[in-house]
Amino acid sequence: MIKIGITCGDINGVGPEVAIKALKQIHGDYKFYLIGPKNLWLNQISKLKVDNFGSFELVDLGKFSITPGTPTATSGKISIQAINESIKLWDDKVIDIIITAPISKEAIFKAGSKFKGHTEIFANHFKTNKYVMMFLSRSFYAALMTIHIPIKEVSKQLTKELLENKIQVVRNSLKEDFSLRSPKIAIMGLNPHAGESTVIGREESEIIIPVIKKLSGNKFGIYGPFSPDGFFGRKEYKNFHCVIGMYHDQVLIPFKLLNFNNGVNFTAGLPLIRTSPDHGTAFNLAGKNLADHRSMLEAIKYGIKIFKNRHGIK
Repeated sequence: MIKIGITCGDINGVGPEVAIKALKQIHGDYKFYLIGPKNLWLNQISKLKVDNFGSFELVDLGKFSITPGTPTATSGKISIQAINESIKLWDDKVIDIIITAPISKEAIFKAGSKFKGHTEIFANHFKTNKYVMMFLSRSFYAALMTIHIPIKEVSKQLTKELLENKIQVVRNSLKEDFSLRSPKIAIMGLNPHAGESTVIGREESEIIIPVIKKLSGNKFGIYGPFSPDGFFGRKEYKNFHCVIGMYHDQVLIPFKLLNFNNGVNFTAGLPLIRTSPDHGTAFNLAGKNLADHRSMLEAIKYGIKIFKNRHGIK
């Protein structure tokens, strides 16, 4: 039996709703630990008419009322508590996989969090910088060199050490988590036209290209740097197992254009398996029973797939 923890996310968003909707479509030898306010989970179970929830165990964080559509210090606090409880359950070997429902950066900031999101919280628990934010879909996989930072800071953070670290993490994950023996990875340039031979920037010639060459270039399955506009315009992503972008929107705009309702966020490089829907709290839909659950469903499926690949389960 595979044991899966699901956090409530921001209780004023759509997290619990999409989680229960998704679980109605999951069948197999699984046990689900629903982490959050018990009254909130029971409300969704009742509202969505789940008759048999014997595979659910409620990990209660206390009774709370909700304010649908509003990020608050309370909703942020509960979000963080649910994440921390999921980590504790994993540490104690109670659960095998963690699926996180969306949180609000505004709400966790109001609650006093020093972290910007899930990825940073999980990485901090393991005291590691060897992690990568990845995005999974049937169209293509993507990964980021930098995450939630202002555009003006991106070039300052790009170093040969950072690139080499992230590329290694992605390559290892593609082999171990997705059973790809010889993964092909496309590296995007930072500047327009990938620098145009230093005419539009030097990051490609001074940082990105040397790292690609150091990692044995194409023999290692690393290609690039590519100019993103032409790369995606020609649909070249279809020729690679993963596309690595230098900054957040560079690859997430095309990724979400193709996969807005079924993309998955995955934290690669960590001992634990953590996936989540690739969308936010959708405060505008909270409490209306209109939220699309397909991304959450895919997050659960990918979590199970990665677990099976890591443990050699067919």
